[in-house]
Amino acid sequence: MSLIPDKINQFNVYRKTAEAGSKLMGITDEVQLPTFTNMSESLNLAGFAGQFDSPTVGQLNSAQIEIPFSNISVQALDLVANDGDAIIMRAAQEFIDPETSAKNYKNRTITVKGMTKEVAYGSLKKGGYGNPKVTKEVTYYKDEVDGTVITEIDKFNYKYVVNGVDMLEGISDMI
Repeated sequence: MSLIPDKINQFNVYRKTAEAGSKLMGITDEVQLPTFTNMSESLNLAGFAGQFDSPTVGQLNSAQIEIPFSNISVQALDLVANDGDAIIMRAAQEFIDPETSAKNYKNRTITVKGMTKEVAYGSLKKGGYGNPKVTKEVTYYKDEVDGTVITEIDKFNYKYVVNGVDMLEGISDMI
């Protein structure tokens, strides 16, 4: 029987490499991952019973990721100054074995590359978080669970893989 995906137990965020010296400090407790939406065209043609949007496989709209911090820091601004560096998020994801009710843990690693789109310096709050954030335009996204690539999108190198399926298979040969 399959394991039931549960929650993220803990995670860290790194710049460039997933080594202790590259760990970003002051990341808040949640990073909203990007949403990928296919570009589409609305079709409303003779003989159809209405209009619908037809997604174009592998042609993706702009996607963004926000990296929130508890307060502004040199490390937060390093994400801006070193725009070409990857952002790597490593998490311990919990799974439940439905037969034994035992917890299993698997590594989830997400790698994002992109260009800085926005720096929000947050606020000054007596006794509180400033909530600054760095927003990146996502040009590369790779999500792995226990070493298996579940999604890889590379906008510059025309790659779009989901669960091992090359969504663009054959298209490159046609153009």
